[in-house]
Formats: sequence, structure tokens, C-alpha cells
Amino acid sequence: MTTVKSKPRVVRAVSVLEGPNVYLRKIVPFDVNANYYQWMNDPEVSKFLEVRHTRRSLKDLREYVSSIIERKEDAFFAICLNETGRHIGNIKLGPINKDHRCAHIGFLIGEREFWKQGIATEAVNIMLRYAFETLKLHKVLAGCYENNLASLRIFKKTGFKKEGVQASQWLFNGKYIDGILLGKINPAEMKR
Repeated sequence: MTTVKSKPRVVRAVSVLEGPNVYLRKIVPFDVNANYYQWMNDPEVSKFLEVRHTRRSLKDLREYVSSIIERKEDAFFAICLNETGRHIGNIKLGPINKDHRCAHIGFLIGEREFWKQGIATEAVNIMLRYAFETLKLHKVLAGCYENNLASLRIFKKTGFKKEGVQASQWLFNGKYIDGILLGKINPAEMKR
């Protein structure tokens, strides 16, 4: 008799955005756990996030995430591996401005073992598809520190264009550095 090993079955939430290696699902309060706490308090993970200025308790993080979940103008998703369902990062679109049909995007891969594997690029592409095809946004905006080369590469790979520089905007390791502003217009609207 031959036994066949099957892949573990991953149960997914109803609101899921699919990609080849990862899927995005709405963040829920349960996601704010010991792993999440570790991400937000890991100096290497949070070095380009404003959260790096203050050590956050699990309670603080839960309150913050709950406040975002409640806001209708933000779309906040967990980045999860297709194969296992493991939550390895977050991606947010918001605030979504319905009048101007635009929103800001930000992301974090909290599990360092998944850095430099194209996962953030895939997650950004999934979110852009959601922003442009489902929400019908005209433009998605992004920003990062000039020395956040990983994010700059991801934005470039996903079609963002540099739109501006905020000179000497951010204090980073005792030195003021520039902020880089980026944007991507809905490709369907550019064809008109």
C-alpha cells in the first residue's frame, strides 16, 4: 500500500488577496501576539519605522492595531505564506482618500528569515492590484528614508516613480537624512 503525503490544509479567511507565494488577509486582534511584539521591538526590523523611537508593550500594540482595524479609511492586512498560513508581516493601504482616489502604502516583513526573497515585492503587487482593480484608486503613494535601499528597490520593481525629496526630513542615527516620495498611477487610467 502506498501512502500519499498531503500538504497541510491552510484555512483562510473570507477576505483574502492571493499571490503565488503569499496571500493577504485582514488583520485581526489575534494577530497581535508574541511574534508581532518581537517584530515591533526588534531594532533591525523596526529601524526604518517610527515605532523604533518607543518600546511598545503588547497592550499598546493591540490598542494600536484595534484602532486601525476600526478605521474605514485604512485597509490593514497580514502577509501570510500560502503553504503554511504563517503570518510573517503586514501591509497597509491608507488612509484611503475617496475624494481624490488615492492612498499611501506601507509594509513590514517582521520575520527576518523571509527577507530578500521577493515576498515584500509580491505583497506590494497584490496590494496594488487590490488598490487599482477593486478600490479603483487613481494613485498609490509611498515614502521612505533615503537609506532604506530595500524599500526603494521594492517600490522601483513594482512600478513606483520617484516624485520628490524631502530634504533633511528625518533624524536617523543622529544625522538628518532625506525622505523619498514615490507614487504609482493606476496603469488602466494611464492608457486613456
